[in-house]
Parts: sequence; structure tokens; C-alpha cells
Amino acid sequence: MSPPEHIRHLAFVPARSGGAQPPAGPGPQPQVWRSAGEGGGDGGCKDRGAERGWAPFPAVQPRAEELSELYRELSQHPGLSTACLGPDLTTQYGGKYCSLYTEWSQRDLARAENIKFCRQYLIFHDGASIVYSGPAGTCSEIKDELLSRESPSGMLKAVLRKVPGKEKEKEKQFLEVWDQNRKVKSIDLTALEHGSVYDDDQFGCLAWSHSETHLLYVAEKKRPKAESFFQSKAPELGTSDEDGAPQKEDAPIKGEQFVYHEDWGETLSTRSVPVLCVLDIEGNSISVLEGIPEHLSPGQAFWSPEDTGVVFVGWWHDPFPGLRHCTNRRSALFYVDLTGGRCELLSEDTRAVWSPRLSPDGCRIVYLENNVLGPHQQCSQLRMYDWYTKHTSTVLEAVPRQAWGAFPGIYCGALPGMCWAADSRRILLDTAQRSQQDVFVVDTATGTTTSLTADSPQGSWSVLTIDRDLLVAKFSTPSCPPMLKVAVLPAAGHEAQTQWICLQDAPPVPGITWGIRTLQPPPEQEHPQYGGLDFDAILMRPSEGPSGQKPPLVVMPHGGPHSVFTAGWMLYPAALCRVGFAVLLVNYRGSLGFGQDSVASLPGNVGTQDVHDVQLCVERVLQEEMLDASRVALVGGSHGGFLACHLIGQFPDTYHACVVRNPVVNIASMVATTDIPDWCLTETGLPYKPDALPDPAQWTEMLHKSPIRYVDQVRAPVLLMLGEDDRRVPPKQGLEYYRALKARGVPTRLLWYPGNNHALAGVEAEADGFMNMALWLLKHLQCRCHFHSRSSRSWWPLDLSAARVCGWAMGMRWAVGRVTPAWPCGAAGSGWRAGTGRALPPGCSRLLWQPSHCGRQARPGREQPHGHSDRQGCGARPFIQAAHGPAACYRELSRFPAVTRAALRAAAGDQTFQLYTECSRPDLARRRLLRFGRHYSLRRTAGRQGLAVSRTALSAEIHNQLLSQDSPTGQRRAALKRCPPQGRELLEVWDSGGCSHSVDLTALGKHGDVYAEGPFACLAWSHSETRLLYVAEKTRPKPQPPGPWDVPGAAWPAAEDEDEEGKQFVYHEDWGEALSTRSMPVLCILDLKGLSLSVLEGVPEHLSPGQALWSPDDCGVVFVGWWHKPFRLGLNACSNRRWVPASNQHHARMSMQYQHSGGPTLAAHRAAVSRGGFCLLPRLSPDGQRLLYLEGAVGGPHRQCLRLRMLTWQTRQTVTVLDVVQEPMEAFAGLYAEALPPRCWAADSRRAVLGTPQRSRTDLLLVDTEACTVTNLTAGSSEGCWELLTLQWDLLVATCSAPHQPPSLVSSALAPCGTVGYGAAVCSQAQLSVAHTPWCGVAQPDPIWHSLGMAQPQCHPLPVSRWWPLLHQQATSCPWLGATGGTPQAFLVVTWKTLTIQPPCSGQGPDAQDTQAFEALLLNPSDWHNTAPPCCVPPWCGPHAVFDARWAPSMAALCQLGFAVLLVNYRGSLGFGQASIILLSCVGEQDVADTQVRGAGLRLLGGSGGMLLFGCQWWVPHGCRLAVEQALHREPLDPHRLALLAVHGAFIALHLLTREPAYQACALRSPVSNLPALLGTSDIPDWRYTSLGLPYSFERVPCAEEVATMLLRSLAQAAQVQTPVLLCVGARDRRVSPNRRWELYRVLRARGVPARLLWYPEGGHALAGVETEADVFKNCAHWFLQHLGQPRRDGTGQHSP
Repeated sequence: MSPPEHIRHLAFVPARSGGAQPPAGPGPQPQVWRSAGEGGGDGGCKDRGAERGWAPFPAVQPRAEELSELYRELSQHPGLSTACLGPDLTTQYGGKYCSLYTEWSQRDLARAENIKFCRQYLIFHDGASIVYSGPAGTCSEIKDELLSRESPSGMLKAVLRKVPGKEKEKEKQFLEVWDQNRKVKSIDLTALEHGSVYDDDQFGCLAWSHSETHLLYVAEKKRPKAESFFQSKAPELGTSDEDGAPQKEDAPIKGEQFVYHEDWGETLSTRSVPVLCVLDIEGNSISVLEGIPEHLSPGQAFWSPEDTGVVFVGWWHDPFPGLRHCTNRRSALFYVDLTGGRCELLSEDTRAVWSPRLSPDGCRIVYLENNVLGPHQQCSQLRMYDWYTKHTSTVLEAVPRQAWGAFPGIYCGALPGMCWAADSRRILLDTAQRSQQDVFVVDTATGTTTSLTADSPQGSWSVLTIDRDLLVAKFSTPSCPPMLKVAVLPAAGHEAQTQWICLQDAPPVPGITWGIRTLQPPPEQEHPQYGGLDFDAILMRPSEGPSGQKPPLVVMPHGGPHSVFTAGWMLYPAALCRVGFAVLLVNYRGSLGFGQDSVASLPGNVGTQDVHDVQLCVERVLQEEMLDASRVALVGGSHGGFLACHLIGQFPDTYHACVVRNPVVNIASMVATTDIPDWCLTETGLPYKPDALPDPAQWTEMLHKSPIRYVDQVRAPVLLMLGEDDRRVPPKQGLEYYRALKARGVPTRLLWYPGNNHALAGVEAEADGFMNMALWLLKHLQCRCHFHSRSSRSWWPLDLSAARVCGWAMGMRWAVGRVTPAWPCGAAGSGWRAGTGRALPPGCSRLLWQPSHCGRQARPGREQPHGHSDRQGCGARPFIQAAHGPAACYRELSRFPAVTRAALRAAAGDQTFQLYTECSRPDLARRRLLRFGRHYSLRRTAGRQGLAVSRTALSAEIHNQLLSQDSPTGQRRAALKRCPPQGRELLEVWDSGGCSHSVDLTALGKHGDVYAEGPFACLAWSHSETRLLYVAEKTRPKPQPPGPWDVPGAAWPAAEDEDEEGKQFVYHEDWGEALSTRSMPVLCILDLKGLSLSVLEGVPEHLSPGQALWSPDDCGVVFVGWWHKPFRLGLNACSNRRWVPASNQHHARMSMQYQHSGGPTLAAHRAAVSRGGFCLLPRLSPDGQRLLYLEGAVGGPHRQCLRLRMLTWQTRQTVTVLDVVQEPMEAFAGLYAEALPPRCWAADSRRAVLGTPQRSRTDLLLVDTEACTVTNLTAGSSEGCWELLTLQWDLLVATCSAPHQPPSLVSSALAPCGTVGYGAAVCSQAQLSVAHTPWCGVAQPDPIWHSLGMAQPQCHPLPVSRWWPLLHQQATSCPWLGATGGTPQAFLVVTWKTLTIQPPCSGQGPDAQDTQAFEALLLNPSDWHNTAPPCCVPPWCGPHAVFDARWAPSMAALCQLGFAVLLVNYRGSLGFGQASIILLSCVGEQDVADTQVRGAGLRLLGGSGGMLLFGCQWWVPHGCRLAVEQALHREPLDPHRLALLAVHGAFIALHLLTREPAYQACALRSPVSNLPALLGTSDIPDWRYTSLGLPYSFERVPCAEEVATMLLRSLAQAAQVQTPVLLCVGARDRRVSPNRRWELYRVLRARGVPARLLWYPEGGHALAGVETEADVFKNCAHWFLQHLGQPRRDGTGQHSP
């Protein structure tokens, strides 16, 4: 049946308008104006107003208070949620009446919450009609009720109530039972055998048994308690805390507290494993129902007809899909018998079932049913199950095509809770019928349907309940808030005669008219399979306004996409209409209510069919209505945001402003993070398989249909609103679009709402969103809009030129309040590092080293294998695993402290010095890093030794200290402290007399938190020691006092404060991983004399300053400035930031700036010290004449070979001291340091000492800045990692370590310049560019290093472990530590050596680079006699990083457990020349190809032994396999069993899993499994291009070919993985978004591969927390022991199962 002609041709059909219309005010005539600027928070992007040719418009002061008053007025209309009819009562005159109990909800803006209240009514009826009805009493608020249900007789009521916990207690839940007079039961459910009770409408239920003696509900399954592997507690007598000790039944499970438990997605994140629970009211007992299959999640349960069992819906939960608004999830109807525990299937198990309802006579169950997968919402079937015949029939089929005026099909999310008529034959339901929602009665016997609202006004009807044929419903229209209606259901066949009575009326909102339009797409836009489809649109427009002015149009497509706008009350459209906008709500093809064909037409056509429908509707309405075509805006959320972003890109000339809420921007990148990955493929028209990842063709198709494809064409200003907790469309989608728009100069603003999910339904977020949306539209549509205020009854002009677009908070806190997203943070790119202990270069002799590896002197000329001792009687140590597990091993080896800071102070002339050091080590018992200080005395002596060392005080713990710095003379020390619990920051100055100054920086309020770590941090004394310089976060205005939301008539902010009004939801960019609290740094100066604090002015706005120091004359400040326009990228572990010459914009391009001072306050004069690249860590010489810093090229790899540059202060001339080394030479391979030591200059202000990787070592280099020569001070030492702490008065203090030796603190005296020495390699700058020129030059003397760990001077250095027992007197209790408390004997069983691997030419690159040799370190447990140990092979991450031969507790613990460890530094590692780094440009190609070439040789060695192969997050070339193969041939290692353990992510490990079926186990940390998916989510999107050899720019959006390439080099064949996989993920990871791991985890689980995910809430990319690191190690160790078996040293080469 066709629609009427006038509707079919787009005639406007007005509906009933609410109320009388007041006369239109005179109002000013419309004018057009040119934008004066973009508005706050837009980052200074280029305004595109001039491009549109806007003319000037007179500025009028806005009245934002009137806008908020309007919103307050409309938001006070309550919504009706539930209704319940009481039992019939008889009056003394024989009449019948019953009570009606209703629950309503209303927004309370003052309390920023939704409140619930109840109201009761009396209904007098005669069984055929309503005689009288009316309210009974007043409303009363309902507090803390989660669920309530009356018993069948109406005599009892059950209430589930939440009770806030006291102090630190958790919230409790109580189940109460009430009768007509009192509360008869109250049971605390918190202490029972289940978790929280479900109160949602997806699983939740509260069902009375028919006998009213039992209650049925759903709760979360209670999990056993879990605790850390390193939980500290007092052991019981005779027990052990190690594995194998007897456990109590209720004992916590070790190591399970970070195990990830899947949930049901959006709004159901606390729902994981539901269980059915039964309360016996009479017996006061609660039991958890058994017999339900483990693969099912039960919900929506009710009692069977005779109370013999329970009927429930069971959802398959492997894998867990998002369930909210998804009626296509596999589920079925089940019955579980309470007597025998038998579970019986009642429906088909290949369909989607929900909403079962039992008839009053207990004979029939009706339920809704859909197909599995496909569109999430579709036309449903109504099915009926006969309880006694066991027969299932179909009552209503899905309707293919909705005929005009006929039943459209069922599209409801659920049937009413009580939907059966008294005859147990008919049911009532409400469903969308095109753009309305109507009530229908269905005869289950005949399948006929009748509308009960066909003759009622147009609008939206919803059934609340029906009982004894009394029907309760609610009704609303776009201009009328919800009202309560009641009726009596007529007898069968007479339903059309239903008479509705209004119980609670709501007055219409004045000034709004609305109508429904029907449109037919043109022939060229018809669907080839589903032709002839039409669609609707609802047009709302203001019926009042200035005469002659055309209102602007706001277009709102709905989300879903399979959803529908029905003609009901909607707050946002009504409020916009009252402001003066016409609002067009478009139900494009694919919407619900138009038949299944309409739904099926959209999948595969998103981005085209729906976009064209909206555009067609807009064009038609603009042609036929009095609307302003020059002022059209878009507003949309979710898929509506998807369409809005498409429309402003495809039709940029039509739309002039846009507001989107949680938009879908890039379907391809969303598939890996959303809780509904099937949506991405289904709506794109692709098949979805849960056990497979999308292939390149599918990725290309998803990208092709995404709005990001058209971002280059966008010109309209865009406001984005994102919910931080959105699981459906993760906020990274909006961030990706935000950055793309800002890079293109499009005016854009982002609002970030913590605690809000996809719907942004929080009261505060909803109100703030409306204010920002309205002001954004008013500003950028360049219009003068009017709205009618109920209180003033007058017209207020709202002008756009002065309107501040800001984040209007619910509490009217108008000042900005920074909201930092709870995005992951942590140290990026870090991991287990190692290097080499290679042989000396030719012609160089070994230095005389003190300390040696075992605490004894290494005699000159005596060579010892690394890690071996000449100590007599040591012998082989027993295998640690025999008596101790991984936890004990890690606990002991992690106790050795690292020295983090050192400072020297002259005590007596130039001969005696005091040394202060700060140390740190993990404190597993307290789960934090323990920091403590130590003091030493150093005295110069005559002779070769040169120094005498002694301890002067015991160690003392450092509390609450963030930063400390000694003054130039060493007489004063500045310390920054943070005092709990308020978190106030104090800057203290200490001298010999105590604390001389203590300044509360927080109380001064001049800035935010001080930067205590990271690339910006500094704490610098002026040379006069009267001022301190540091970096802090720029302060933002504090929130204003509560405004009109809280107190009617309260004052509004002053005009000068309006620029900062309500900005607490405005998104502020930060610097990414580990720097999420760093946004806008400022330089601050504390004057100790005047006790004044000032923020340095004159720093350019486009720079973020840091690493500052005072100029030589204290008249200025030198700092490094990072470009942060157009937006910030990740800065942690990224010593490059790219300059984009095409757009003349710089980002994080670092230069040193000099800020001059003419007085106490530094002036705005400045001079550039360095430009054209990036520079790091400026260091001023002691004489103040030279400035030394590192410099490199902008762009390319994040880590690379650097230049050492020097600036002469007086002349401002800069010279290159050391240039980039392309090809490594034997004695010098280039500079790769992340930082220069804080004090690196020698006393002569000519030489400097710095540490840098040199192949597989980290050595100390002495650089002569005048002669440009380099001397390696530590070449050939047995310690492979040296780090300089300080150099003062030519005294060097450093730490040294090796894989078998914890850090030692050593010192040495630097000889005068020009002294002839021996043993050190020297290189001149002229030789650095010649790859094979022999080294020559004047050698510096070989330093003598002294230990700082003994009370008396020694002739050899002593490791930290020698004096470590002074802090830990129980160290000797560990079996593998020496009985003397000295050097742990565990180290004596570890040896290490360097392997050099020469790859063959593979043809994958230039000949010279393609065959470049690389190195590997082999750590071996030396006490394996007749058996070959298993081997762990950890490649590095980054990809540009390096393993140097340093102490790593995790590596040492693996050796103690019996594994050999092979640390591979293949091509691309730091320390091997710039050419090796640049070679790495095509991840996923050459590495995998080379691995396949060399893989066959390794497979020939397969067997039943045990090998661990560590993967890498970024890049593993064929060198990994070459190193493994050569190590197997050279060393006695067990090659028979393989496993993978990724240090930081295992990008290549995943590749290897798909190609090597021999691997038996795999553990991955922060894995990269999908390169293109990270483009919009990582803080370093440039890495994804650079790693593929592609140029990066801020405006760049990958084309389909690039996406396909990225995907092919990612894990494109995850379906082939069969190896058990352990995933370790940090929830705060900003580098590799943690949501990406779900994609891999879901695929593995769907394929039945054993997989486990550990989720660390506080972990960043590095998983570097003390508790996190320990837990990761123990879980990885257990994972391998579980899947590889326990290694033995029994000489058989076998393993225990």
C-alpha cells in the first residue's frame, strides 16, 4: 500500500502543535558577518570564515544564562520508567478499584544526578472501562533502590538496595522483603557466595516463585581471592611460601590478581560470569543454582509453572561479544530442573533469543528471536513455546516490506515485563512503525495484529504493563513530554475500540511545530536488490521568532545505524528548536520500522546510501521550507557522527558547522578496539569470522567507507564530544579525527568526559554537551537566534561574535579544570637490555679494573672468562629450582640497588671530598621503589691508586622526594618534595645548619605540578646560588563558585572571566606515553632572597620549554623548546620530532633558546642557539664559555646516531665536535646516548665524559672538544655497562655492571690533559668519516677505578652486593648467597660471552649493509654438567634499541632457573652505526623473509628439549635466527623445544608463530599485532610510516594501498597460530593501545588456542611498576613451566612434565 500522494511528494504534514502560540517578537533583521576568530581551545588553527565570504555582523553581548535557563526548564520534565498495578479491591458500594504504582526519573542539575521518585494513582473500573482515575498523594524520592518487584498476590514486595560503605568499605547490597506493614527480611548479599547482583535489563531479574516463598536473581560469580606472587605475610610454623606448600581451601591464589576476565562490553563492563541465585525466604538461605553449562551466561530468568525449575536465556560467551543493543548474539532458551540439576534446551541453539514471558495460566512462553550475526538490530520473530506439549511455533514472522498502514514487524528491544492479557492468548507490545511508535495486540493463536493507537494522536507510545486487562502506557511527542495513559483492553476482536484515559498530563512545550516527511530516493540511488524503498524524516521548527528571518537548520541523523527516530520527546532537539533552530531528524534507509528489506539494504552501503539519503532530505527540505540554506549544521552521535563526518567531507559547501558525539571515523582502526568487531565488517558488507583477522582487501574496503577518507575536504568547524569509558566506539576514533582536522587548520575543539560511556548520558556531561553544542552552532552558523524564556517571557538575542564556546559544567564551574584522560602511561621502549663483553680492539691492552667480577683483584695480564671466579672451593652451585621457584629467585635478585644520582662536595681543600649518592631498588613487600641515600669520603692519595674511599654514615631512606640538586659550591641542596595526603609540593633548601627555606609551591598557585621526571624536568641553581629554576605545568584558572545550576538567581561570572567559563571538560593534549600529565610546561624561578616566585614570560607560544639552565652571567635562561603545533606527539624515548616543510609547521622540533634578563624578571628578548634539527640536554662548561649538547636530524627513526655539538657562548659560534658515524669502526661506533650526564665537563672546560652504547656495550668516552678526539675509558673491561654519575674536580663517579654482576659504584681521578698513558683507544674527528682508517692520536691515561663500598681503601673495587647486606641483614638466608653476606655466589654460576654473527647476503638491501655483522650476548648457567640448558632468546624492542652487557634481574633469574639467555642485537640496533639504523625501514618483510630462509636449518634440530625464543615488539630480522642457529652450533644448548617470550610486544614473535609450528609456548608483552590499527590510537603515529620507509606528515591519511601493506606486514595470518599464548598488557599504554590486544586475544580464544591475558591497571607500555614487573616475570616463568615442563639437571636431557 502506497503512502498518500501529498506525503509521497514531500509535502509538510504538521502534527498537533502544543499550546497556543504567542505572537512573534519584532527582533532584528538577519545579517551575515565574518568570523573574528575560531574560539577558545582550538589551538590557534586557521579560520576558514574568509573562505566562505561571510560579511560583518554586529557584535551583541550573549546571554548564556538564558540558554542555561532554557535547558534547566526543559530538563525538568520527568521520564516514566516503570508501572505496577496492585490487586483489585472492592468498595462498600461494590465498585472495583486498584492502585497504580509508577516510577519516574528526572535530571537534578544541582546534584548532577538522575533522581528517581514514585507516584501512586487510584483507578476505578468496572472491568470494561475506566470509571475514574486520579493521583493518590504526592511524589516521594526513591533512594538507593536497584530493583524492586511485587509478588504475584501483591502482598509482598522484594527490594534490592545498595548501601554506601563506611569509610574505606565497599558498597553493600541488601535484599529486603516487605509486607503491607513492615520490613520482614533484610539480607546482606555482600558476604554471600556470589558477587554483586545484576540490576541491568540485559541479564538482571528479580522473580518471585508462584508460591511466594523463593526469590530468583542473577549475580556475578564469586572468584577466589587472588594476591601477588610476592605477597608478604608471616608464614605459619613449618610451612613455606614457595610453590608446593600446603594451601588452605580459602587461601588466595598466587599471581591471579592481574588475570584479565572478559566482560560483556559497553555498559556491562562489570558483567563477566553471571550465576542464578535462589533465596529461600522461609529458610533464610541463599544457594547458587548448579547445572548450567559453563559455556553459557544465564539471565532474564523466571520460575517454571510449578516452581520445579527455572527458565532462563543463556548466551554463549566464548568469545565475549558486546551485548548492549545487540539482539543478534547467539543464545537460547533453557530450563534447569532444581531437583536433578538437569539443563534442558527449549529453543534452537543456533539463533538469538531474548525476552521470554510466561502466560498467566503457565502454559505458554513467548519470546523474541533473531538470526545470529548480521545487523545488530533487525526485524524479529515472535516465537511461542508450549510448556506441556513441548512444541514451538512462530507467531509472527519478520516483515520484509512495511506496507502503508499495516503491521510493520517487531523492532522492540524487549517485550514488556507483563505483556499477556488475562485470557493467556493475546499479548501486547510496542514497536516502531516507520517514524512513530505504536502499541499492538497480537493474537498468538491466529497471528493477527491490531493497533491500539491507530486512532490516537501521532507520537510515540510505549507499554508499561498490563494486568487483568488493565493497560498502562506512556505517550509523548516531539513537543510534548511523556504523559501517563491507562485503558481497559477490550475483548478479542474489539481491540480497535480501546479508549485511552490520561492519568498524568504534561503541558506541551510552546513554540515547536513538527511533522513527518516521506521521501523516495531518485532512481540512480535505488538499491539494486531492494528497490522501491522509501524513508522518513521528522522536521521540528520554531513556530515563533522574528518576522522575516529564516531559521537555521540542524540536521541530526540517528546512530545505530539500525535504529530509528520516533516522534517522541527528545530533550536536545526540543531545546535546539526553542533556541531558534529548525531540527531535521532523518530516518534513512536501514532504519528500523520500515521492514527487514530496509534493514538489509544498508550493510555494504554505509557511507554511500545513508549519506545520500540524508543529503537528499536536506536538499529537499531547504527547497520547500522557509529555512536558511546558508546556515546548515550537522549534529550526530555514534553512526550519526559517522554520517556527519561523511557529509561535511563529501558535501563541504552545504554544511557550515558540525557537532559529533563519539563518532565512528575509521572503521578499519575501530575493528581491533570495539566491543562489537562484527559490526565493522557486517556494516561494510564483509563476512565476520571470530577466529580470523581482516585481510588487506577487507581493511581496504573498511577504510574506503570511512569518513577519514574525506578529511582533506572538510572545511566546517567541528566540535567533538568523547566519553572516556566508551567501549563501543573507543575515544581514540574521535582523537584520530581531531588530530587530522587540526593538522589541516580546520577549527576544531574536543570535549573529554571522564566517567561517561558511549551514550554520554551522565547528567553533567549531558548538560555540558548541550551548552557547548548550542554555543558552537550559534557561533559558527553566524546567526542571531532567539528563544523564549518561560521566566521572562521576552526575546533575547544571542549573537555569535562574542559567544564563548566553552565546556559548560553542571555545577557552573566556569573556570577551566584540566581533565587528563586515564590513558595508559609508563616508560616506553624500555625492556630487558644487554650488550657485549667483546675482546679488546687490536693494539689495545686491558685496563687494570677495580672492581673485578668477584670482589677480588683481576691481576694484570691474567685473562678470565666473564663471570668466572678464581675463588677456591666454590664449586658448582645447586640448581635453584630444586628448592626455590621463580618468585624466590626474582625476589632475591631484584634486591640489589641501582645508584641513580651522585654529588661531590669539597670538604678540605682539593684533597678530601664528600660524596652523596641516591640509590633505589624494588621493595616487593611495599610494592614500590625504595629510595635511600649513602655518604662517602674520598681522599686523594699519592701513588698509582690516587684515591682512598671510606663510608661516613649509614644509609637512610628518602621519603617523598621528587627532585634534588646541589648548588655549584656543594654547600646547599635544593629538594622538591610532595607531602601526602594532600599532595602539596614543597621546595626546600638545606645547608649545614638545616632547612633554610621551605616554600609551599601549591599554596602559591602560580603553576601546576612541578615536572620531576621526563624530558622536560630540571632543577637548576643560579651561579650566585640565589635563585632556582624549574619546570612546571602551566596553571589553569580554578573553577568559579557554584552558579545558577545550584543556587537560583546566583551571580554569573564576570565578563573578564568568561573566556575560561566551564572548561573542565575541554580536552588538553599531552605528550603521550609516560607523559600524560605533561601538557603546557612553563619555566619558573624561585628567588631565595626575595622569597618570590615568578613564571618566565616571553617563551613563544608554540614551544614547550624544558631542560633549562642558567646562562653564565645569570642574566638569562637556556632551554630546549619542543614545537607542539599542530598537536603533540609522543615524546618519551623519541629523540626525533619531524618538521613538515610543506605546511611550514614544526612539531616537537627542538631548539635551544636563550632568554635574556635585564633584572629579576626575565625579559622577552631571546636568541636562538640552535636551529634546523633537534637538540638535547645542554651542558655548560665550568668556565661558562662553552655549551655542549646532542643534536640529530628531525624525522626518521626515533632513536639514531647523534652529533655532539658545542656552542661558544661569547661568539655564539657552533661547531661539531663529533659527527654522525655511518659505518661503525672498531674503536668508535658513534653517539647514541639518551642523555648527557648532568655534570660531564672536566675541570679544564675542554674535555667531557659521556656514556654511550658501543656495539653490545655501554662505555665511557672522554671527548676533547678542541682536538675532536675520543678516548674510550672502559674498552675491554669485564663489566659491559658503564654509566657516569658525576664529574667534579676531575673526580669521576660511575657505576658498572655486567650480566653476572649487579651495579658497582666506582670512582677514579682524571689525569690532566696531555698526559701520556696506555691502554685506551683514541680517535680524532677527522677519522670518524673513514671507516677503516687505523686509530691514532695522543692517548689519555688509563684511569684507576676505586670501589666505594668498603670502610677501608682497597686495591680493587667492590660490587654493591658487598655492602648491600648492611641494609639487609637476612641476605645470607638465601641458599645461593654467600654465608659471609658478601658477593652472592649465584653470580658465580653465570658466564657470558659475545658472539659475532656474519649474515650472508640475502638480496634484501645494499651489499655492504645487507651483510653487516651484528652481535649477540650469551648468558649461560655454568653449572650444567652433562646436560645442555634450554635457551631464552630475547631480541630488543624499539626497534632502535640495544642490549648492552648490564645487570638485569630478570635475565639473571632466568639463568638461575636453568635457562641460557641469548640477547640478539641484530641489524638496526643502536651502537652499530647510522647505516644499520637506516637499513631498518620495512618491518614485516625482510625480517620475516630472512627468518623463513634460515628457518629450515633450525627445524632440523627439533626434538623434545626446551628452548625459549623471545620475540620483539617491533622488528626481528633474520639475524635472530642466525644468532640462534650459530649459538646452537657453537654452544652446548638444548635445541629440542622452542618457545617465544617477547620482551615488549612480539611483533615478529607473532609472525614466527604463524610460520613455525614447532613453538610450544609464547608469552608476549605489549604486542603490536596490527600496524594500521595503531594509526589513530598510538602516541607515535609517525613510527608506523617510518618503519615502512614512508614519509610522514600531520595531514597524512593512509591510502588503501598503504593500509594493505601495513596489514600484510602485521599479523595477517593469526588464524594459523596454534601455540599457547600469554599476553601481558598495561591498561595505561599510550604507545600500543591496550585495546588492540583484544583483537588477537579474541581470535585465539575463538580458535580454541590456549590463551591468557594479564591486565595491569597501572601499567604503561613498559610494564615497569615494581609489582607489575615482578608479576609479569613470575607469570611468564609459570607459563613456560606449564607448557614446557620442569627442566632437570639429571644428565638425561629430559624434562619433567
